[in-house]
Amino acid sequence: MKYLAAALFACAALTGEARADSESSDPLDDYVRAPRVAIGPLVLTGEDHPSPDLADFPVTVEDAKVPVQAKWTASPVRWIRAKDGLPLPRALLHVFVGVAPERALLRWRGRAVQFQSAEGGAAVEILVPILEGGEARLELDGKPSSRIKIAARAATAAAGSRHAIDHSCSPYSIKITGLDDAYLSATCRMIPVGRIGTEEPLLEVRWSAAGVTLPDGSAPPLTADLRDGRPARTTLIGPDGKSRVVELSASLPRSLHRMRLAWGAGPYNLSSSAGSGNGAAGSLMLYGNFRLRTEDNLSFRAFEAAVGQSPHNTSFFNNLGLYFAYDAVRAVDNRMRLTILLGAQIVTFAPHGLASTAYNEVIAPQGFEVSYPDAFGFKNKSLSGGLFLQPGTTKRYQNAWVRYGGRWFGELNYISWRANSRYATMWGVSVGAPLAQFF
Repeated sequence: MKYLAAALFACAALTGEARADSESSDPLDDYVRAPRVAIGPLVLTGEDHPSPDLADFPVTVEDAKVPVQAKWTASPVRWIRAKDGLPLPRALLHVFVGVAPERALLRWRGRAVQFQSAEGGAAVEILVPILEGGEARLELDGKPSSRIKIAARAATAAAGSRHAIDHSCSPYSIKITGLDDAYLSATCRMIPVGRIGTEEPLLEVRWSAAGVTLPDGSAPPLTADLRDGRPARTTLIGPDGKSRVVELSASLPRSLHRMRLAWGAGPYNLSSSAGSGNGAAGSLMLYGNFRLRTEDNLSFRAFEAAVGQSPHNTSFFNNLGLYFAYDAVRAVDNRMRLTILLGAQIVTFAPHGLASTAYNEVIAPQGFEVSYPDAFGFKNKSLSGGLFLQPGTTKRYQNAWVRYGGRWFGELNYISWRANSRYATMWGVSVGAPLAQFF
C-alpha cells in the first residue's frame, strides 16, 4: 500500500489543478489550468479541437490619433476551459503605439494594461478569446484615444475544422446545423431527472460561436437543455450579418440506468498447483457497475472471473470481487482519471474440479484504475488499465488488466493467487459486451 500511496502523491503533485488568482472581472481568469504534458494518445484542452484560422478574425483600429498597429502574433491558438466547462480558443494580439509607454494605457476586459518600451514607441500583447472577440480602448495621457476591434467573419476554413465539440459530448452525437460558416465550441453535462429507477436524461449543452449574436445584438454563449430526442431551435444573426435558424440535436436514451452488467469470454492460460487441467483454458467474465453519480466514477463495482478447461472435473479457478470506486485525481483536461478501488474478494480454487473439494478464501487486495475516454481520437472508445495488489510471503494476490473499447471492448488480464502451497495463475484475452441495464 505504501507504493500505491506514493504513486497517488506523485500523480497529485504532477496533475493537481490550480486556478488563476485574480480580482479581474474577466471570467476567463478563473479557468482551470491543464498541465502541458502529452503522453501517447493523451491530449490536453482543445488539442484535439480544430485550430481556427486567424485570417477569419479581422482586427481594425478606429479613431487613431497617433500611429497604432494591432496584429495577431505567430504564436499558436491555445485552448482553455472556462469556469462553466466550455473550451475556448485564445490567440495573442500584438498592439503597438507610437508614443512613450508611460503615456499609453490599454483598457481590455475590465483591466488596465500597461505598455512596454519598444523600438519607436510602446507595445503590449494581450490574450483574446476569439470566439467572443471584443473591443480594446487605447488611452493617451489619461484620455480616450482610439479603439481596437476584434471581429469574426464567415469562416473560410474547411467545414470539418470549424466545430469543436468537446469530449463530454461524445456519447450523445451532438449536431449543430445552420452555423456551417462559423467557428464554434460546445460542451455537455448530463443531468438525471426524476427518482432513481425511473430517471430520464436531460442533456445541458453550452456552446458559443464566433461572430454570432442574438437578434437583439447580445452575444453567446448559449445553453440548450435537451430531452426526449427533440432538437432545440433558435433564430440568430450569423457572421455574415444575416438571420438564420440554428438547430441543436442529440441522441439520448429514453431513460438513464445506473446499474449496468456486461460479460466477456476468451482464451486463457491456467497454471496451478493442481496436477491436471493446466494449460489452455476457457474463461467467462461478468462485470457490474452501479453508478452513484453520472458525472464521475463514484460507484459500486463487481467482477467475476472464472477459468478452467472442464470446471466440473479439472482444475478450476474463480475470482469474485466487490468494490467501492471513487475518483482521486483528474488530469489532462479532466479526461484522465485515477479511480481508487476499495473492497474485498472471494477466491475459489478447485484443484480437481468442482466435483471434488474446493478451497475458498476471503482476501482484501486494494487497487486503482486509470481511464482515458476518446483515446487515440476515436469517439466513445476508452482506454483503461488497473491493478489490485495484496503483497505477502505465504499469501499474496495480483490482478492487472488493460481494457479498450466502448460497448464492446477487448481486455488483457493477468491474475496470480497464492495461499501457502496452493496457487493459481491465469492470463489471457477476452472480448466483452453489454448484458443488461436497469435502475
